[in-house]
Amino acid sequence: MESLKSNLLPESNIKKNDSANQVDQELLKKYIMYAKRMVHPKLNEIDKEKVTQFYADIRRESSVVGGIPIAVRHIESVLRMSEAYAKIHLRDYVRAEDIDFAIAMMVQSFLQSQKETVAKVLEKKFKKYMSRAENENFSLLIHNLSKYANTQIGLKKMSLGVEEVEQVTVEFAVSQWKHVLGTQFDATTVDEFLKSATFRKEFKLEGNMIKCTRTM
Repeated sequence: MESLKSNLLPESNIKKNDSANQVDQELLKKYIMYAKRMVHPKLNEIDKEKVTQFYADIRRESSVVGGIPIAVRHIESVLRMSEAYAKIHLRDYVRAEDIDFAIAMMVQSFLQSQKETVAKVLEKKFKKYMSRAENENFSLLIHNLSKYANTQIGLKKMSLGVEEVEQVTVEFAVSQWKHVLGTQFDATTVDEFLKSATFRKEFKLEGNMIKCTRTM
């Protein structure tokens, strides 16, 4: 029992780590209220051809495999979701990434209405629509990982007493970084990111360790 206790993190550290990933509830309420009252994104700069093509593709597939019968109201839902996504980002206009996010959400909903074998086939057909939303998540993840790696490099230089600019290599456990991420991203998205070209441009995955070399 004593050995188990000695291997556990102190309660104060657990609370500190948890709170670091939390947003103050009052601040969150104010943010949401401000977005609802003051932000009204406009749709006049969207790629209408992309939306039209998506509607044609998903309607065609739905008529073949069944599941959710796709109608014009579903495209209206895509537009409303894109507005909501732009609103939460406090944007004046709906951007391409807002449309991409809404389309990816609609595709996921459509796939979930299918049998597993059919869904796998359809997932390949609709990959082009889903990858655009993935790219945005990957951009956020690489930013977060780079920031975390820079912190680790700074700590390593401090521990070694290095002040001048030089090349430094650090490595840390995947689980360690995932703990810092908290629940911002689902596990599948993070795992796909670790296999992506975006990740491999700056980092290496060796077993369960992330490795990075930078000049700082």
